[in-house]
Amino acid sequence: MRNQFLFFQDYLLLPIYLVVVVILMSVYFKKKHGGNKILKRHFNRALTLKLFGCISISMIYQYYYNGSYDGRYYFEGAKMLLSYWTDYPNELFTVIAQDLKTFNLTNKAGLNGASAHLFANESFTVSKIAAIFNILSFNYFLPCAVFFCTAAFMGLWNFFIFIINEFKIPVKVAAYSTLYIPSVLVWGSGIFKDTITFTALLWLFICGHYVFIKKTNVISNIIGILISIIFIYFIKLYIIAAFVPFFIIYAINSNKSQIKNPFIRILSTPFLILIGIGSMGLFLQYADQLFGRYSVDNVLDTATQTAYYIQEINAGSAYSLEVDFSSPAGILLAIPQGINISLFRPYPWEYLKPFILFASAESMLFLYFTLYLLFKKGLSKSLSIIWNSPIIHFCLLFSLTFAFMVGISSGNFGTLVRYKIPIMPFYLLFLCILYKEKLYHQRARRSTNMKRPLLLKKV
Repeated sequence: MRNQFLFFQDYLLLPIYLVVVVILMSVYFKKKHGGNKILKRHFNRALTLKLFGCISISMIYQYYYNGSYDGRYYFEGAKMLLSYWTDYPNELFTVIAQDLKTFNLTNKAGLNGASAHLFANESFTVSKIAAIFNILSFNYFLPCAVFFCTAAFMGLWNFFIFIINEFKIPVKVAAYSTLYIPSVLVWGSGIFKDTITFTALLWLFICGHYVFIKKTNVISNIIGILISIIFIYFIKLYIIAAFVPFFIIYAINSNKSQIKNPFIRILSTPFLILIGIGSMGLFLQYADQLFGRYSVDNVLDTATQTAYYIQEINAGSAYSLEVDFSSPAGILLAIPQGINISLFRPYPWEYLKPFILFASAESMLFLYFTLYLLFKKGLSKSLSIIWNSPIIHFCLLFSLTFAFMVGISSGNFGTLVRYKIPIMPFYLLFLCILYKEKLYHQRARRSTNMKRPLLLKKV
């Protein structure tokens, strides 16, 4: 088969790796959570769905799309690197620290990434990670994909436990907002750039929270922050551009209770939001050497070019924004459109492709729960909760900014489904906290009414 990357040996080895993963994960669970039956049920179910998503998407790309899949090229690059390291073992750490151009010019075997269709440093980074996993997977795709999947599951599971412990989200609600997000189960499980960056982003938030808000296990969490940033930096740097300014707001806003003066404390929230928005603009404006095409000067041109290219090669599920990016008014008009596209589209009537219908159902659920939770028991109450919650500030600002960025640049719903997965757990965390706070206020009112003494009418 042309472009074949799955072979008989993959299916022969796959059950062995699955059994090993299940055993190791069971040991991990028992060590971390003991005999907690509720968590165990979610752990087993989520791990099963994650592995199923990983294997399914690999097979779909092989047999439905005839091997047309970026992950195949990352894997070919990984095989090339592992072969090189076998011949030159002392080159392992040298290559890991190199960019693609340096590797092409200096490796001792005269290798070139172009032979594996590797033309960018981001792809080369994914191949390095896959090559390390290949040491234990004997250069077969599905076993290697299982390693990606398992590492991603560990990040997602720890994020699930994190939001339960830190934000007191009910277990079932937390599970559906993290472990069971359909797009994450599929696009955040296999050999994708998104699997690595999404997992690193979750760890970045967890470790950042424990360093700057809770101030616990600072040294180990700083190491976690550095590792997470390195992975994101070399694969999808624009995620950091959207994350860092609003996390700064979150960290400062979470510590504002230490401000003694109540007037200054009240004014600090809008002031910090303005600082965060301004810092994001400055961060992007003066980061041209770091971000290249994602700087403010280039981002709109890049978005237009990327969207046009994707629309040309994937016209069947393309979308367009009828706005003029050359004017300030056009950019302002694009903001709500980009956010709407990322969070709530495609609508069910737009496309009939199986994957697009699947994404549409997910988007409709996002829309339903957003409207339901915002307007249930009054919009004013929702706005009050949002205004007074630092974590909601972060989740909303990060999610909406990232939604705008990917919404204007994707140009195609097929690619958008992958690009937007970093938004999902944080936007759902916003909805979870809103739900929890409204439930708390509702119960508090009921308790007050029950304790209120009855007034007897005068005769």
